[in-house]
Amino acid sequence: MRPCPPDALPILGAVPGVDGAYMACGHNCWGILWAPVTGRIVSELVVDGKSRTKIDAFSPGRFTRERGGGRGRGKKIRGDDVGEQW
Repeated sequence: MRPCPPDALPILGAVPGVDGAYMACGHNCWGILWAPVTGRIVSELVVDGKSRTKIDAFSPGRFTRERGGGRGRGKKIRGDDVGEQW
């Protein structure tokens, strides 16, 4: 199993509702290639509070029920999205 969110996009950014918590995961098999830019983005978030790179599409908040998250491509188990599995 590879780490891949249901919508096949990485999770990158501040965790909604948890001050000072950030996520950088779900890069699937591309994690080793995305590591340099992911590290730069996370360091900017921690030090500056924002990133020079537009990362809205990767927000951890996209999976919250309030934003209609959890829908997208991928496998379902008992009606819950569990991501892509190869």
